[in-house]
Amino acid sequence: MIVISVEGLAASALGCYGASWNETPAIDLLASRGCLWDRAIAEHDDGLKVLADWFRPPSSHDPDHWIPRWNELGTVELITDDPRVSQQSLDADFDQSWLIDLDPPAADQLPAEELEETHLARVFASLFSRIEDPDPAAVWWLHTQSLVHCWDAPRWLVPLDADELSAGEPSEELDLLPETDAALDEADCEMPPWVFPDVMTPQAKLTEQSHPDLAVAWMRTYGCQVRLLDRMLALLFEYVGDLDPIVVLAGTSGFSLGQNDAIGYRAGPLRSCHHRVPMIVSDLGPVRDKRVVNANSLPALLAKIKTEPDRLIDPSTWASSDSEFQPRVTTCSDNGSVAVSTSRWYYVRDADQQDRLYLKPDDLEDQNDVSRLRPDIIDLLSE
Repeated sequence: MIVISVEGLAASALGCYGASWNETPAIDLLASRGCLWDRAIAEHDDGLKVLADWFRPPSSHDPDHWIPRWNELGTVELITDDPRVSQQSLDADFDQSWLIDLDPPAADQLPAEELEETHLARVFASLFSRIEDPDPAAVWWLHTQSLVHCWDAPRWLVPLDADELSAGEPSEELDLLPETDAALDEADCEMPPWVFPDVMTPQAKLTEQSHPDLAVAWMRTYGCQVRLLDRMLALLFEYVGDLDPIVVLAGTSGFSLGQNDAIGYRAGPLRSCHHRVPMIVSDLGPVRDKRVVNANSLPALLAKIKTEPDRLIDPSTWASSDSEFQPRVTTCSDNGSVAVSTSRWYYVRDADQQDRLYLKPDDLEDQNDVSRLRPDIIDLLSE
């Protein structure tokens, strides 16, 4: 089995999750042949804390944890570019742990020209070298923080689309912008590039004065990095063709791409985009599960793949529907915010103690706060 976990992987940037603005053919192929959890919800917006729950057994030396189960077939190895994993001893239960020590990106660094020059390609190259070992492991787990650490993907991965560009110069008429009493900032109103050259990941706030295309330009730039991940997965599928392993792709956290006027990892107030994570398992489908699922169910799922793969898809379970309030997943943030996700509702108490409520799954990006219309739901979920 090969598990790929990615910090800061937004479900909204993957084609199999409905993205119309970004292409991810390898990930879409993985989903088309496997199981996809449409509403996997993490219990924290900090990806490292989610990863810790996946790695650590509920109790010491738990024989039912996924690592001891897979140890029956061989070693379980971890490859990561995140030094915090070993610093916090999250890799203690792995047979071997490999840290790919890469230099942090510099503010004046330019994107790579070729795929093999990128941070992520070097991490995957380490995975390929371990797969070549004559004594193969039972599980290789690759965890990367590249999406929240270094955006060095070649910008040609997102080609310039002439059909989407205006044939004329952008209008300078100020009355086309939202009316506001605030002074207009020329830098905010400047036409953004097709994609940004920044290698450092952004933390940006969108305002009424921001150019209408600013969020889209950041989306394309982020999408460029996701396309790099997709290319690496395509290479992986070719590389391990004869082994025919189970492949798992999971995000430990999401990424804000303009939701709630914020761009960045854990940027802006806590919302669905921060903790709704992709979760896909190959060769066990095609099935799409639209129910609310706690992302912390992944370790139990990995154990079940080893012991009872034929029972992973239970028709009675997959065909059932959630009730209005069960199951529900509670998500906490370090800033004091708390959210509750159910099949029909998304309730969040912001750090300023303001309650907000959104109707799910229709309001995918938490745009329409209906808290004043349903105080009864607020009272119930706030308990």
